[in-house]
Amino acid sequence: MSSESKERKPDSPEGGVTLPSARTGVRAASAWGPPRGALAAVHNLEALLRSAAVPQKTMLDLTPELRGSAGVLRQVVDRALTQGDAKQEVGAYGVARTAELDALLDAVEVGAGDREQLAGRARRLADELEAVIDLLALLDLADAPLSTEVGLDFVAREAGRMSGTARGREVVLRFDGANPDRAVSVDPYALGGLLALLVACVQSSGAESLVLRARAAGQARFIVEPSTPADESLPTLSIRVMTRIGPSVRAACRVAEQLGGSLQLSDGRGAIAFGSAPDD
Repeated sequence: MSSESKERKPDSPEGGVTLPSARTGVRAASAWGPPRGALAAVHNLEALLRSAAVPQKTMLDLTPELRGSAGVLRQVVDRALTQGDAKQEVGAYGVARTAELDALLDAVEVGAGDREQLAGRARRLADELEAVIDLLALLDLADAPLSTEVGLDFVAREAGRMSGTARGREVVLRFDGANPDRAVSVDPYALGGLLALLVACVQSSGAESLVLRARAAGQARFIVEPSTPADESLPTLSIRVMTRIGPSVRAACRVAEQLGGSLQLSDGRGAIAFGSAPDD
């Protein structure tokens, strides 16, 4: 989270906002703690493979634990196959990645292949599986949103912290805030995660410099697009985002729908519209 967001107080009509952190914290700890712990093991596998100081015997000793972590992830993605369409798509992607992880562990166990090459496979799988877990967690949150009054600028500034991703890429972008700001009734954690996902989708299209715009007139909106020279004087935000994977756009559209909004995504630009116009 940027230093700017740490210093700024939450925006709301009363000058502050009470987030549903207790509900979110309990859910994250109980439902998503084990798979995130399993992801940490996959990330550690990459580090072990890259270290020449770790002998093959140590790798063999650690393989049962790594297979246990793979089993935890497999249970999560298998369960998603029995749920809604968006979760099924993410789950199917996850099933394929866990199968690749099993094959990688087979190769590690028999000492087959160059360790640097195996480490590269581990890194890719760790990133993609983390995106799978983040998408499923976000879809889960959007299934039962807990709304509160929160300002658009606050959601934008806190999006990286509320996105749930632990190790994603850090994207620095310009921020064109709402003027004046506007309070909306929405689940800020679900919206923050969706906004971080939108940034990831737009950034993956190849744009080198992005701007995030918050707009309060009419239906509340967030717009992510390439920045222009006119945006150079704007402040910056740092948002940690997940890797974009095949089901990312479908999942983002589903989350937007669950929040009563819509998502538009084209090459180099994306937008989230949500809530009602002030006069509605």
